[in-house]
Amino acid sequence: MNTLTTSTTYQHWIDALVAEIVSYWGEDTTQINCSCGLSVSGLQHVGRLRGEVTLTNTVMHQLRQKGIQTRHAIVRYTSDQWKGKPGQLAQFREKKEAEGYIGQRLIDVPDPKGELSSWVNRYWLDFGGYLDHFSRDAKIFSTHEIYSWPEMHELVRFAIEHRDKARTIINKYRARNPYPKDWIPVLVVCQQCQRIDTTTVISVDPDAYTAQYQCDHCGDKDTASIENGKLSWRLEWAALWKVLNVGFEPFGKDHATPGGSRDSAKELAENFFNFKSPVPFAYEWVGLIENGVDSGDMGSSDFLGFTPKTWLSVAPGEPLRYLFLKNKPMKRITLGLEYVPNYIGQYERAERVYYNIDSPKATEQEIADIRRSYELANLEPISDNAPLQVPYLHAVLLSQVIPPENHTRVAIEKLTSSGILPPSLTDEQQSYLKERLNQANTWVRNYAPESYRIVILSAPPKNLNRNIPSELRALYQQLHSTLNRQQWTEQAITDVTKTITQTLSKRTQQAFFRFMYQAFFGRDRGPRISAFFAFTEPQLVLERLQYLASPPK
Repeated sequence: MNTLTTSTTYQHWIDALVAEIVSYWGEDTTQINCSCGLSVSGLQHVGRLRGEVTLTNTVMHQLRQKGIQTRHAIVRYTSDQWKGKPGQLAQFREKKEAEGYIGQRLIDVPDPKGELSSWVNRYWLDFGGYLDHFSRDAKIFSTHEIYSWPEMHELVRFAIEHRDKARTIINKYRARNPYPKDWIPVLVVCQQCQRIDTTTVISVDPDAYTAQYQCDHCGDKDTASIENGKLSWRLEWAALWKVLNVGFEPFGKDHATPGGSRDSAKELAENFFNFKSPVPFAYEWVGLIENGVDSGDMGSSDFLGFTPKTWLSVAPGEPLRYLFLKNKPMKRITLGLEYVPNYIGQYERAERVYYNIDSPKATEQEIADIRRSYELANLEPISDNAPLQVPYLHAVLLSQVIPPENHTRVAIEKLTSSGILPPSLTDEQQSYLKERLNQANTWVRNYAPESYRIVILSAPPKNLNRNIPSELRALYQQLHSTLNRQQWTEQAITDVTKTITQTLSKRTQQAFFRFMYQAFFGRDRGPRISAFFAFTEPQLVLERLQYLASPPK
C-alpha cells in the first residue's frame, strides 16, 4: 500500500473523531457500537448516505482497525406516523385513499404501487438494496421490530412507572407546551382507524403490556397492545441508545441546536435511564441541484432528491464517499446528476495524487488530506499499483460514436489505439471498462446537459465553408496535412492542434474550433476535439477538415 507522507500536524477529521470517541469511552474499552437513524417517510435519497451511512460506517471500520469490537446499526423509524405531506399523497393514484392513511405507522401504510407489503418496503428498495456500494457490514433494525424485544418492554415499563420524573426532564425542553400531570409516555395504535398520532392513553396495565386509549380522530375507546405502539419520541431516542448499546451516533444539524432534541435525549439517557450517552456528532444536509439551480435540501417525505440506485446507474459508490469524506461534515454539499463527471473527476484526481501520478500545486497538508480522504473512501483494500483509469468523458464520447454491437470490444480497440489503454487487459480491467461505458451511456442519455450529447452529421451544414475566413482555411489545411494516420492518438492530435493554434488570438482560436464543431455536429460546441478525433475514423475526420480548408464552390 502507498505510504501516506503527511505533515506531523495533519489529522483527517475522521481520525480526529475516532480519537475523540476512544477517549470518551476510555483507551481500555473493548466495544463501541455505532448507530444512525432514519425515517422511511418517502424517497430514500443519496443525501442520507452522508451521515447515516458513509460517516458512521467509516468510523466503525476505523474502530475495528484499532481492535475495538463494533457494529454499524441503521435504525429505521418505522413506527413513526405517516404525515400525508403533498409529496407522500402524490404517490397514490387516489388522493382520497391516501388521506385515509394519514397518522398510521409507516410500516402499516400500503405500497402505493400495490406490489410490495408496505410503504416502507417500497421506498427502502432503491436505498437498502444498494448499501453495499457505499458501506460494508451495516446491520438494519426497524423500530416496529425492536418494540417486540423483551429488553425494550423493560425500558417502556420503566418509562411508564417513572413517568413523573421523565415528564419533569422533558418539560424543561417543552416550556411552551409542557406535558400535563396525567401524561403517559406511550402512543398506541387505534384499533378502529389504525392511527397512532390521535390516541390519548388513559391508563396502562404494565403486566399485560396493554393500554386503554381514546382516539381523537374516530372516537374509538378500546385497549391496545403497547408493543405495537411507541414511546414518546425523546424517550424513544434514549431508549434505542440503551437497547442497542450505542457508543457513537451522528445526527443531522436540526438536532444539534443547544437545548434541543439531542440535548433532551442525552439528559434522559443519563438522568432517567441512567447510562452514559453516545458521542454526539452533527453533520450538514445535502442539497439538490437541478438544471444548475439549487433546489434546497434533499427531503424524504418531500420526494426531493435521487436514490442510490440512480447514482449507481451512472457512477460507482466511491466517488460519492470521497465527496462526503473530503469535505468537513458541517459544510453543505450539493449534488446534481448533471455534474457526475465532475464528482468522478475529483475522485480520480485524488487517486492519481495518492499514487504520485499527479503532483498538484498544494500545501503538504492539502495533499495529505486528499490522500487520506481517498484512502478512507475506498471500500476494498487499496492495491499497491494504481488502478486503470478511463476518463469518464472519454467513455461518454465513446458510448455515442461507436455502434452498440460489440460495444466493449470496439471501445477497447479505440482506447488501445489511442494510447489510453495498455495492449492487454485483465478480466477485472475489462469488467471496469464495461461498467464505465454502461454508466456513461446511461448518464448521457438521461442526465447530461445538451452540450454533451452528440450526433455526427452525415454531411457538413450547407454553405458552412462560405463563412470561413481564408486564414482559418489555411490552418485547417495545415491540420489536415500534419495529422498522421499511423499516430492516431489523442496525445498526438492534441500536440499537432496545439502547435497550430498556440500563437493565435483567443478570438481566432474560438473561431477555429467553432467551425470544426459546426462541420461535425452542427453547433458551436462539443466534446474535446482531440479525443473525438482519436475515437473517430480518420477518413471521416480528414474529409471534414478538407471541406473546411477548401474554397467555397
